[in-house]
Amino acid sequence: MACDITAHKMHMCALKAEGCSDEVASLSASPTVKCGNCGALANSPDNVCNPVPLK
Repeated sequence: MACDITAHKMHMCALKAEGCSDEVASLSASPTVKCGNCGALANSPDNVCNPVPLK
């Protein structure tokens, strides 16, 4: 699934690639979704490319 290129800069994979470890930690402290592409966990579906709810 392709994500919105303008929103991608706030996705976990982009933040990890930029070395934003504090922001990644903050955005994944209480995960509700994971990325169906890379498996990154996030608090909000807005922070992954392909959100899949955690079971």
